[in-house]
Amino acid sequence: MILWTPDISNRAQGVPMNRYLRRWMAAACLATAAMPAAQAAQVVLKFAHEAPETAIKGQTANKFAELVDQYTSGAVKIQVYPGGQLVPTMDEIRAVARGQIDIAAPYTSYFSGIDRSWDVLYQPLLFKSPEHAINIFAGPIGKHLLASLSTRGITGLGIWHDGPVYLFAKGEPIREPGKLQGRKVRMAPSRPLEALLEAARATSVSIPATEVYLALQQGVADSVLTTPTYAGPAKWNEVLTSGSKMMFGVGGYGFVVNSKSLSRLSPEQKAGFLRAADEASAWNREQALSNIAHWEKYLADNGLQWFTPDAQELGRWQQVADAAEAAQSDDAKALIDQIRQQR
Repeated sequence: MILWTPDISNRAQGVPMNRYLRRWMAAACLATAAMPAAQAAQVVLKFAHEAPETAIKGQTANKFAELVDQYTSGAVKIQVYPGGQLVPTMDEIRAVARGQIDIAAPYTSYFSGIDRSWDVLYQPLLFKSPEHAINIFAGPIGKHLLASLSTRGITGLGIWHDGPVYLFAKGEPIREPGKLQGRKVRMAPSRPLEALLEAARATSVSIPATEVYLALQQGVADSVLTTPTYAGPAKWNEVLTSGSKMMFGVGGYGFVVNSKSLSRLSPEQKAGFLRAADEASAWNREQALSNIAHWEKYLADNGLQWFTPDAQELGRWQQVADAAEAAQSDDAKALIDQIRQQR
């Protein structure tokens, strides 16, 4: 909008200067007040995550940003910062709770520091398939886990699916628990998986995802519990040579927003924001299975050797899986029972 400015040199004769300026200022204020809402200050929210943009989390984050722009007519802008640009992986929950960033999608195992029920997602051999896990994420158990975050100033928006947690290694595939002895296994923090590795006499190594490639090169770790959908985009296959297709858990991300940041939105903006969050989470679920298949094939095509155990071979892992379950909280054990009933 262009505002008229007074030509003081040609003002009407006999009108005092201060009265003339007052009239002009009043007109300017009225014109400014009449500006459409679209020209008001845009709300900008920061979304930080550690994943590459090619990973399913990076893709889903960008999809969410596009949908927010669409459903708020540009009134709310999501600035996405991938690759750990703003916040280290292990600090994301703390950062979003404090309002240093507005939105995050930390790996689900990190939420067990708030509520140990989240450990249920990392119970080895619990989920019968990725499809089974996707249904759990989207159902009452997923909603229950998200609701547990509200006491920390965080609003849960959804659980994004990544993929099955497999055991990757340098060297031959690890076919039985005895072959884990002495291994240095990188994993995201998880009590049940730590208990599994301890039972197998392996050492768990906690390293931020952005540092794993170098750690594998330097021998700080020689194995990784992770998803093919993260290992592929991160190019960990360049330093890993094999993968065992057993579901040691289900990788995913808790999609959350700072509650105060959400409350600052107008009712219309909030409705558009939440609609975008629901649709981005639905898009993630729709893409999950094809994404898993894509990255499993990519890893195989680029030299990774896959091992798929039969029922007898899986049975050998049950003892260490039982050790993981023994380390679960009572609340998590109750959820484990529910999940088994839905298989």
